[in-house]
Amino acid sequence: MPLQIEGADQLRELAARLAGCDKEVRAALTKGLRAAAKPVVAEIRAEVKGPGGRSTGSGSQARAAYRLSRSKSTRASAAASAEKRSGLRATIAAATGSSVTTGPDRTNVTFRMKSSQLPPTQRTLGKRWNMAKGWRHPVFGHDVYVQQLGRPYFDKVIRANQPVLEAGVRQAMAVPERILSGTL
Repeated sequence: MPLQIEGADQLRELAARLAGCDKEVRAALTKGLRAAAKPVVAEIRAEVKGPGGRSTGSGSQARAAYRLSRSKSTRASAAASAEKRSGLRATIAAATGSSVTTGPDRTNVTFRMKSSQLPPTQRTLGKRWNMAKGWRHPVFGHDVYVQQLGRPYFDKVIRANQPVLEAGVRQAMAVPERILSGTL
């Protein structure tokens, strides 16, 4: 369900008026909208990587050790790099971002987790991590399945930051509005 921001009608009207303007004026709106989304993306990433979760497994350490064993480097930085990239939460956080679309008929700020940045066997995990009920998975080396509980992070952070987003959108709209009215 899309989150509606107050002032969305004014943003649509401004985008329609910008259709005939220079690209630089539209770029100013896009730049402002990106700036408004940036702190929300940072908070989503922090929420994903934050403490908590309900897993007691050591899959992250196992992935880091395996990744390091396949590396030809013996430097300490290789070990740190393998450990940093090995966790599910770090991968989901790195795949989270925003995109801004400004056009005459549609202006959007979209937050998403790009599943294409996860390994093929883990592409559904970003969505599942956002669901409280989680997912089932096999225990390594056994014929037993366990329930892995998720931790909703996406919608909760965006809704909590709605006032910040609204203020950022208003601020982003101010510069092109001043250019169009001739006061800048």
